[in-house]
This record gives sequence, C-alpha cells and structure tokens, in this order.
Amino acid sequence: MNTKIFDEVTEIIAGILEVDKNMINGETAIGDIESWDSLHHLRIISSVEHKYGFRFTPDILLDLEDVEDIVNATEEQIK
Repeated sequence: MNTKIFDEVTEIIAGILEVDKNMINGETAIGDIESWDSLHHLRIISSVEHKYGFRFTPDILLDLEDVEDIVNATEEQIK
C-alpha cells in the first residue's frame, strides 16, 4: 500500500468525518466511526475521485468498505 496515498486518503476521511487522523487506520470501515455513515461515505469517495481526477466504476464502488479498500482502489486507478 502506497503510504503517500494512504496519508492523503486518511486526511480526506478525517476532514470529512471531523475526527483526528490518528483514529484512522487501514482497517477502519464505514460505521467504525460514528459519523461515517452512508452520506459521509459518498462524500469521501467523491473527494478522493476529485483529488486524483478519476471516477470509480460502479462495481468498484460496491467493494469500498474500509480505508485499505479505498487506498488500494485509488492506487489501481492512478497507475
């Protein structure tokens, strides 16, 4: 897992969820943090797409359940 992308994605997540970045690790998933609900999940995905200039396909979106999933999928998209 690319640490630069991990750091950038966790910054996005922490900002949207209004939590300390240290609360987030690779296994942190939707629902693990009280404010990480479906609406915030969509905002996170949209922000990642905007930052890196791509769109996840619908089949990939269905698999994005935790931070590691988001980071790995992002890495695949920007290769």
